[in-house]
Formats: sequence, C-alpha cells, structure tokens
Amino acid sequence: MKKSLFLFLVLLVWGVATPKDTLVVAIENEPSRLNPIFSEDHDVAMSAIFSGLVRFDKDMKVLPDLAVAWSVSQDGLTYVFDLRKGVKWQDGAPFGADDVIFTLQSLKNPKINSPLGVNFEMIQSIKKINENKIKIKLSKPFPAFLDVMSVGILPKHLLAREDLNTSSFNQSPIGTGPYKLVQWKKGRYMSLEANPFFYLGKAKTTKLIFKTIANPSITSVELKNGSVDVGLVDFELAHSFVRDSRFGFTLLPSADYRALMFNVKNPLFKDPKVRVALNYAINKEAMLKTLIHSHGFVADHPLQASWANPAVYPAYSYDPKKALILLEELGWKKGEDGYLYKNQKVFEFDIYTMNNDPLRVALASVIQGDLAKIGIRTKVVAKPSGSFDYTRVDSFLIGWGNPIDPDLHTYRVFSSLEDTDINAGGWNFGHYANAEVDLALNQARNTLSPEKRKEAYAHLISALYQDPPYIFLLYLNFPLVYRANVKGIEPNIVGHHGVGFTWNIWQWSK
Repeated sequence: MKKSLFLFLVLLVWGVATPKDTLVVAIENEPSRLNPIFSEDHDVAMSAIFSGLVRFDKDMKVLPDLAVAWSVSQDGLTYVFDLRKGVKWQDGAPFGADDVIFTLQSLKNPKINSPLGVNFEMIQSIKKINENKIKIKLSKPFPAFLDVMSVGILPKHLLAREDLNTSSFNQSPIGTGPYKLVQWKKGRYMSLEANPFFYLGKAKTTKLIFKTIANPSITSVELKNGSVDVGLVDFELAHSFVRDSRFGFTLLPSADYRALMFNVKNPLFKDPKVRVALNYAINKEAMLKTLIHSHGFVADHPLQASWANPAVYPAYSYDPKKALILLEELGWKKGEDGYLYKNQKVFEFDIYTMNNDPLRVALASVIQGDLAKIGIRTKVVAKPSGSFDYTRVDSFLIGWGNPIDPDLHTYRVFSSLEDTDINAGGWNFGHYANAEVDLALNQARNTLSPEKRKEAYAHLISALYQDPPYIFLLYLNFPLVYRANVKGIEPNIVGHHGVGFTWNIWQWSK
C-alpha cells in the first residue's frame, strides 16, 4: 500500500478532516463487477469510471458525451452517431467506433446475460461508417433508445478475447470517464484518481474515495466527525444538518419508490382480489410522516415522478374495514384468536427485507402491524442483501425507479417476459403476468408518439390497480449533505437508491 494512501486511511479511522485534494463520498451499494453491462442501477462508481454516448444534465435532458451529435430517422429505426474525436481510454489507447460496436454486441449476447440486454434487443444491425461514425438500425421503434445509449462503453482492445462474465477487467476496469480506479477494497472503499485524458477537462479534485456505507445513519455520523465529505443521510437525522453551518443541505427529488412485492406463485396471492384487499389495509400517510418525515410522497403507481404520470389515476385509500369485507367475501373468517382463517388455515406469510436498509426494515414492521389489525399474521425476515432469493419468498420489500424514460423501470419489472423463471436477467421477481399490462407496456415501448405513449401508460396504471403486483408505499426524496467547503454540487433528479447525485462529480472541489 502506498504511504499516502495508508496515511489517508488512518485519517478516516480517526475522523480527522479529509485532505483538500481528496473527496470522500459515501455510497450505499457497491457492485460485484465494475462493468457497466452488468449494472443494475445501484452503482454510483460506474459513471465516474465509464462514459456513454450520451449523458444527462441536472434536469435529465440528454447531452452529448462520447457522441457529439446524432440523427434519428423519421420512422425511429435508424440512428447515426458522430463520435467525439481524440478521446483516449484511461490506459492511453484511442477510443473509436469499434469500441461502441463491441459494447452493443456484448449487450445483445445471450451468453453474457446482461440485465440491460432487454434495452438493446431491438438492434438489427450496426455499421461502422468510419472511425468516428456509426449507424444503428432497429427492428422496431424504441423511443427510449437514445436514453439507453448512456450505458458505459467498453474498451474492445482489452476485452475482445475475454469472457466478460469472469474477466479480471471487472475488478480493475479501464474506462473513459473522469476518474480511474486505483484500489478497490471490497465492502470498504474504492480509491480513484483523476483521469488525465478526460475529454471534458481534468477533474477538479485529484483524488476520489467512494466509501461503502450501507446504513445512512452511519453516513450521518461520519459526516459529523469529518471522515466523509458528501453523502445521503438518514431521514430522521436530516434535520440536524439543516442549520449546521459546517454543512450544505439539499433535498433531492427522486423517481425511487418502495413497495411490497407479492410472489403470485404463492397460492395465497393468486387471486387479485386478495392483493386488492391488502392494498386497502396499509396506512401510507402514517408511513410518510413517521418513517421519512414527509421527505417524499405516497406511492400509488410506478410512474408518479415521470412525464407519463396521468393527471388522474385510480388509487387505494386507507380503509381497513373495506379490506376485511373483501377478504370475508373470499371466505376468510376471523377465529377466536383474532386471525383470519379459511379451510382451517390461518392467513399468514413472510415479509422479507434487507437488514442493512433501516427504512425497509421499518416499512416491513409497519406493514406487519397494519395487517395484524385486520387479522393477518406475518413474520418479518430481515437478512443481508444477496443472502436470500427474492423470487422464491412470499413477499419482498422492493424498490425501483428511474428518472429518465418510463420504459426502463416498467417493462423489465412488470412484463411477463421478464419473469425470472423465463429470463434470468429480468426484474419481474414476483412472477407477475397480466395480458393487459403486457399490451400496454409493448404499446408504450414501441410507439414514437409521446401522446400515445402516455395513453398506453395510463392503461398500464389502470391495469396494475385492478391486478396489483405490489402494495406501492412511498416515493423518497433523498437528503443530501456535504461539507460547506465542497463546491460544484448541483442538485438533480435521482434514481433508485439515490443514484445519480454524483452526475457532475468531476466538477466538485474543496
């Protein structure tokens, strides 16, 4: 270990303020592989190391990145990208059209099984016009295509002969982004330094540390003691930073929601009427006030933070009496112990959640209490992320949300073709299938007209209301705290787990 890095880590342990040329940013999640084609939208470090053909500004508008210009045919089937000239990989090799083609072919390769593959399956052909221009033909219109071209591009010269699933590149990547990886201590931190070849100008801070802290309460403590410069903090502790002159504070709007996912393979949840009844049983307004201190809003469907959100849509009120009536109509009757029974079996199931997320654990406990009021017995099972199979448990405290195109966190989540039993890379963990939902998703996915897409999404929302795969709970607004001497932070709209707050991190400085 380099002497300077050793001294820096000592400072972290003792809580002494971090050096001026170094930014320490707390991140909730770290990927198992630092490779953008395996990204699951949780990965803050990915965008610091890699760059795509396009990027987004603070208002989620598309900006040029590795592509400086593009054109789209009137039928939405042909895209021509003009690539930025003179770009170098972090090892000094030149970037060009072959790298883009290699990345897109890898995303489509079924042997690689990228979770992003569904966003590129409509690519019919890719033609290299010259070193700085490519033409892509789609088999059908996909209005989200420009947005998905923000995926990080891979270096062909390093990976052409590698198995991307197992390559050592995934642990020591080379990108074209503003920072390059120096050291990665799994579960602790990533140490990065400014990329001298970065085409938008060298990062304003020489050294960057992504410190893995799953619990936002701990992030709050580390901000106070000086060992972290920037981080998303616990909702309950956020107020303690608002009037503290040592810190800057902003509340970031997000598209990120929490929900209770039903496993519809469980006979208990096969009838949609049961899931409807349970939706009426949950007091979301109380959750909003007590668990996230009104830093967000009640969730009714997956697109409330999107342009596709209808002006009027159906939603469940808190009505435990109605929930009980609906269940009684289905044959559930209360026993002497106060629990619901049918055919001598009690209404009971497990609620799984990740124990390193205090909010999810708290949400699960509140759900447990609300369901007990109408006679349903549940068991909250809190385990580490990755230690249980989301697709096999009774129910799971899930979270999704993306601030860009509405297709990106609806099709992969609710389409029957994305059921994990059919597609291992899918995100339909609850095995949900509804023909009306599939029709609406496909219409929205392959229609160019924004008006027709919005109409299709309105149908989607109505179908999800009638046959709910989830109990939608809350949308989160994330409290972002940073030391007062950190400059350049620009609030934006963030995604799942608050990912995206580092969108312009190369412009941050102390």
